[in-house]
Amino acid sequence: MRKTMLLAGCLLLWGAAVVKADPTVAQMLSLKPSQPGVDYTTPSPQEENGCKVERVNGDRGVGSGYVLRDPRGQHLRRFYNSKFTSAKDKTNMDLWSYYKDGVEVYREWATHNGERANNFRWMNAGGMKWGVDVNGDGKIDAWKMISAEEASQEILQAIVTNDTGRLQALMITDGDLKALELPAAEAKRLRELQQQAVSKFQATVAKLTNLHKDKTRWMHLETSPPQCLTAEATGLKHDIIKYRAGTILCETAGKNDWIQTGEMVQVGFAWRLVDAPTPGLADENAQTETSAAANDPELKGLFDELNKLDGAAPKETVEPGKPSPIIVAYNTQRAALLQKIVNKVKPEEADQWIRQIADSLSTAAQVSPANDKTAYNRLVSLADLATKQQPKSDLTAYLRFREMSADYAVRLASANPSDGKEFEKTQKAWIERLAKFVQDFPKAEDVPDALMQLGMTSETLGDLVQAKNWFQQLATNYGDNPLAAKASGAARRLDAVGKPFELTGQTLDGQSFNASLLKGRILIVYYYWTGFKADGAVADLARLKVLLESNANKNVELVCVNLDNTAEEAAAFVKKHAPPGTHLHQKGGLESPLATQYGIFVLPTTFVVDKDGKVVSSTVQVSELDKEVGKLLEK
Repeated sequence: MRKTMLLAGCLLLWGAAVVKADPTVAQMLSLKPSQPGVDYTTPSPQEENGCKVERVNGDRGVGSGYVLRDPRGQHLRRFYNSKFTSAKDKTNMDLWSYYKDGVEVYREWATHNGERANNFRWMNAGGMKWGVDVNGDGKIDAWKMISAEEASQEILQAIVTNDTGRLQALMITDGDLKALELPAAEAKRLRELQQQAVSKFQATVAKLTNLHKDKTRWMHLETSPPQCLTAEATGLKHDIIKYRAGTILCETAGKNDWIQTGEMVQVGFAWRLVDAPTPGLADENAQTETSAAANDPELKGLFDELNKLDGAAPKETVEPGKPSPIIVAYNTQRAALLQKIVNKVKPEEADQWIRQIADSLSTAAQVSPANDKTAYNRLVSLADLATKQQPKSDLTAYLRFREMSADYAVRLASANPSDGKEFEKTQKAWIERLAKFVQDFPKAEDVPDALMQLGMTSETLGDLVQAKNWFQQLATNYGDNPLAAKASGAARRLDAVGKPFELTGQTLDGQSFNASLLKGRILIVYYYWTGFKADGAVADLARLKVLLESNANKNVELVCVNLDNTAEEAAAFVKKHAPPGTHLHQKGGLESPLATQYGIFVLPTTFVVDKDGKVVSSTVQVSELDKEVGKLLEK
């Protein structure tokens, strides 16, 4: 979308709308970053009422625009004309800034006033990336600044979206080669790698079939320390800083994958790719062995053996607690190989391999027979040793969290579902361990996940006050984490009673829906997915149909929010079962905005909204709806 507008005193151009006024709060919020992946603050509909738009002027009469502040006075947006010096050029904005918790985290601007943005920069807690759109198509074609970690995130996004252009924006260019003044032979080598990059990239995409653009999450980048090739030692004109390789760890629906970045070279403030990424832990062409492997045939043999083992990894997936000898054997063998690698590499290179040992042992422990604790005991020993040697390290936190998670998964799966006391005991023990983990390792990468588990488990046990506290802690302290938005929604849901119910979206037949337009009616909002249909959703919707029929002409409405991953799944269910009411759907399932808004984790979830548009209950069971609706009809 092209972002242009006139300043105060003139016509305001906002999309297709033209008004003779300063922009409204809604208009300021309607503009979004041109680039994906920007984490910035957006006020809730309730908070919008307290937001304010202010005119601002630049120093020495240059620049003019608008700032949007939240009810606390913190910045949310700043849209500006940085070149305004006279009436002639005051007609368009050329700079758009977005804020997180009052601090600017992202800015985009147009080189020429009146044109679309062509520079995109992340800053402060948002990172350090600075990308440029060269051809005017709105996509980043080159990076002026980007860290190695951010480059690895871009690599992952290029793979999951199959976007060759996004990868090419990271590749080393002829201009970079000239700036580095590399010898002709080395420059030729790098150019030849570039020529093969697109085909290698497509081969990588084809192999990584487990990845999903909406579900795959970047975890971290593992590297050895960067190498400095000094001009003095190499005969080059400049020192060269590079990584021989980096390993991207990503997660999709609980399954980890590894991707090799290949060689990366620093050019100015940007890290450039020399070659295309490849899947797996090691690849001969990508030179993913550690520095020691180059001169150690035994270590290289271990890498080759690990690659071979991973190439024959079992394809089956099983639930925790259900034994799988094949998966146990694979992960046990993998952990043993990884331990041999740990014994051979330098201590500073061992961390990433130890983490993989923990991942393999955790998986094996969760699908081992009930009487076989071999994998779990090895995982406990690994975590205990790290605790003894490095009690507060990131590695210790990583190992301890996987040991805890494996233990909980097995205990939960083996618990007698009809024994409420045993279930409650298991959940309380899990809460105690999670709370201690958060206290012991407040900066660990798994803390957001632990806080989410604390909130969900507390809610399961009916401790709604404590659940809300955990969710709010996650949303407040880890706002840049992908889980923060869901946690914020869950806290909102737990605090929803007595407050206006807000829900907008699109129906399966493409119509716009806004719950606020249904004031004056009793509203039942039923969140579900068709995987629950065997003995759940179908039966629930049948009861809801009877409820609507028995209260015909009494202003009782039903809205069904389908949280399947695709509209095709939702539409097929509705066509087959013809449930009543209005049917909303949004791509993404449990990760969609429809689910995130109120932090929906457990399905089904049902809201009851009174005629004033306020929430009466967000925890009611379908079997109890007759009573709830009856009470509201009596008022």
